[in-house]
Amino acid sequence: MDGLSRGVSDAIDLPARVRESLEASFDDARTAVRAGDAETALEHVETASRVLGHKVPPSPLKEKLKHGVTAVERTAADEPLVASEYLRLMSQLVRP
Repeated sequence: MDGLSRGVSDAIDLPARVRESLEASFDDARTAVRAGDAETALEHVETASRVLGHKVPPSPLKEKLKHGVTAVERTAADEPLVASEYLRLMSQLVRP
């Protein structure tokens, strides 16, 4: 629970536009992966990955999100339910 609390406080420290961008990318990717469109899902995940690389400072939250992005890249095509759950959790993590 402590790790989640720390992630939440990190999300609050992010600029609103960064949080909104990440949340939208994760939500759009989740919609796509649930519809069976892994290619579109991965495009949205790539957008989130760029935002992570350029706009999110080093933190436990960034490491969790990077782990999730890697997991989604690995599972979107063959395990869409797993990818969907990662995307849901990442979207939650960036909400204040």
